[in-house]
Amino acid sequence: MAFKLFLVCSFILLGRPQDILAFLQPMRPALVLTVLAMVALIFGDRRQELAAALATSEWKRYLLFFLVMIVGIPFAYHRRLAFQGVFLGYVVNMLFFVLLVSHVTSLRRLKSLVWVICLSTVVYSVFGGLLQSEGFGGGRFEVLGGVFDANDTAYVLLSLFPLCLYFVWFDEGLLKRLVAVAAVFGAIATIFLTGSRGGILGFGSVLLILLMTKTGGIRKGHKILLGLVLASAWFLMKDKIDVERYMTLSDVSSDYNVTEQGGRIELWQAAIDLSLANPITGVGVHCFAFAHSLARDLAGESYRQWHVVHNSILQVAVEVGLIGFGIFVLINLQSLYTFFRISRTQLQSQSPETREIGALSGLMLLGFVGLLVSGFFLSQGYSIFSTLYFALAAAMGRLQAGSSAVIEATRGAADTSAAQGWRNSGKARQSMISHSLPPSRKVRFGSAL
Repeated sequence: MAFKLFLVCSFILLGRPQDILAFLQPMRPALVLTVLAMVALIFGDRRQELAAALATSEWKRYLLFFLVMIVGIPFAYHRRLAFQGVFLGYVVNMLFFVLLVSHVTSLRRLKSLVWVICLSTVVYSVFGGLLQSEGFGGGRFEVLGGVFDANDTAYVLLSLFPLCLYFVWFDEGLLKRLVAVAAVFGAIATIFLTGSRGGILGFGSVLLILLMTKTGGIRKGHKILLGLVLASAWFLMKDKIDVERYMTLSDVSSDYNVTEQGGRIELWQAAIDLSLANPITGVGVHCFAFAHSLARDLAGESYRQWHVVHNSILQVAVEVGLIGFGIFVLINLQSLYTFFRISRTQLQSQSPETREIGALSGLMLLGFVGLLVSGFFLSQGYSIFSTLYFALAAAMGRLQAGSSAVIEATRGAADTSAAQGWRNSGKARQSMISHSLPPSRKVRFGSAL
């Protein structure tokens, strides 16, 4: 029961049906279901798994990052905003981390979670995106509900769709394969329609790794299938894709983000200046726009428009401080290393379960790379999707360690059985020889031993 509630909670957090069905938003389904899932975990029969999750080094680093956020609240430029961002917003991320690491303790449970992620991708990209795009005549496409802009939409789908490839590569049933193909197609088509240049760079990074390596268990036939999906998405949506916007990537020097006030370069420089001016506690969670506006007022500038920082890394540095920034970077690097390390096992192991874990880890590596590249141009430092990959890295580390322990135990049992069999066979041969010899030779044979 607790695990099923966790899966429903994951669907709400990742698939975001409340963005599409606006009447759900006042009910705060993400917060309510996360709290209920946590209560079910605490008072259920998985307390041992909860204790093990809280003992992991990944959780300790993540908790330390959260504590740094809390310490910064009294020193924030807007204390109420920072308090709400931490205790009404990011606390859901913390609980989701604990839930995932506590519940995902086997390959079967991991595949159940990945299936929920696949369904989330279908809901967000197909039902919230493509099916609502009939009246879309060009420009930049946003998913129904307008909670996320076009750039954020691409970010969400880049974080999710690589995991759907598992059900395309591996035989988990025809229905799941068809749903996964629909999810991948819907995600890719929607990313194209968003006109997000950061999104297309993230997608290009994922595609490059997929086509140039064997990450995720991809084979030649899979690459051909992926090429067909790409070609189909482009052919069906080419009249609605803003190709001219993507072509501006060839001349970045003249882009408004470089040349105009309020562009990303100016905002990134302002974030660096504010982070150096507030190195310990930062300006407060979600407080960059307020701090930047105040700094402009003090400098006597006439430009009054509020802006977010548009960079997930710098967002954490300026809002949480350099100590929290260092912890955040360490968590990201450790997660990348975990996915890469475990993905290599699929090329070495003979165990089917270990190969599947390695392939899933490779797909997680793809999704995390897409998240990092697209998130470099967005204010998504506190995203639930980052937390998803932090928690998956911790869960994969435990799964891989458990799988290795089982393999070693099996090998040890096999070696012991073989040695015992060898000794028994030796005793049998000795007995046969002894009985076949005359009495005088039997004594001499025994004394020689």
